[in-house]
Amino acid sequence: MNAYARYAAPAAAPHAGTSRIDLLLALYDGALTRLTKAEMALTNGDVPVATPYMAKAQLIVAELASGVRPDIAPEMATNVLRLYEYVVNELRTPRLENVRNAKKILTTLREGFEAVREEANRLEKSGELLAAERVQMVLEMA
Repeated sequence: MNAYARYAAPAAAPHAGTSRIDLLLALYDGALTRLTKAEMALTNGDVPVATPYMAKAQLIVAELASGVRPDIAPEMATNVLRLYEYVVNELRTPRLENVRNAKKILTTLREGFEAVREEANRLEKSGELLAAERVQMVLEMA
């Protein structure tokens, strides 16, 4: 198969078969991995290396924020969105303290979601919670 054909061929969804909670945890892991790299760079005084990692973490947090549903649990959604806003604002300035503050918040949120992972997977498998593939289908149709 030539390069164009490979590019044009429909790829399997990267999340096919992955539960919604696992996708969420993967986003947190991605942000935390980048913040760890930024933290290491800042520890070495290398701001130019840290900055792209911080920017990518900001984008991941913005993506997490876009998935918050205020219509389901308004008070909880507001609190989570405020935490995400705090993290994004902390990452505007490449300082070690800011990265550590952001990591602390994201780690705490991730731990909370990890704690409900088993139950979320059970709900998704039972059909009480839409699977990631069905959510994507609904979004594409909207």
